[in-house]
Amino acid sequence: MDNPNSGNEVESPAGHIQSLEKGLRILDEIIEAPAPLKLSDIVRRFNMDRASAFRFLQTLEHRGFLRKDATTKEYDVGGRIYYWASRLREKTRLIDSFHDQLQRLAGITQQTTHLGLFVNDRVLLADFALSDSIISIRHCIGVLEPLYSSAVGKAVLAFLPQERRETLINNIDFVRLTGSTIMNADALRIDLAVTRERGYAIDANETHEGLTCVARPIFGKDKLPVASIGITCVTALVSAEPGRFEHLIHSIQAMGNEITTNLAV
Repeated sequence: MDNPNSGNEVESPAGHIQSLEKGLRILDEIIEAPAPLKLSDIVRRFNMDRASAFRFLQTLEHRGFLRKDATTKEYDVGGRIYYWASRLREKTRLIDSFHDQLQRLAGITQQTTHLGLFVNDRVLLADFALSDSIISIRHCIGVLEPLYSSAVGKAVLAFLPQERRETLINNIDFVRLTGSTIMNADALRIDLAVTRERGYAIDANETHEGLTCVARPIFGKDKLPVASIGITCVTALVSAEPGRFEHLIHSIQAMGNEITTNLAV
């Protein structure tokens, strides 16, 4: 089963810059392509005229995001992207170091597990691991998870210092995602208080109808949340088996304790 938000085409927000969006989509296409692409490939894939496509590619090349082979005329990832990647190396190492635990947790629970990384006051879906179960929910890496509805978001938000937590809550634009989405700050504060008391967050059909997620914060050496790990399951299936949800909670708490302990070393 795929995440409902995993498609390439998403509705653009009001006020977006169309030309910037198209340039970023072209860059994303070249990064994701298994081999370098030619001008004709971009023309065909984006249904553009050659002159417009060339200007986009030329601009991206000028800024160092793309590199053009002088012989084949093919475009590939440029040096600027690798520079950014090196700047993000520490965060990447954090993601890589957790993948084995995510995979192990997926095996224990037979559910999809995922990692939310707390970056610039946002929770980024940075990694996930699939189980061997017939029904497995795929996530889209790179998505910014809502702080007020997603389990990985609430797991981080709940354990931030009060002043920082309140600043983030007051800046949330509550958007109804399902019939169960929390829609105001007071209701969110109550949910976060319960989360702190029990040690984990729950997203019960709040972000995606029919999906339940549980998540547990991961604390750094300063005792502040740096990430969260979550488990995604089909609500109807996990509710139908007695003790199943409790097993998920026990498993994610144990794994979260293990990861936090390793980070403290």
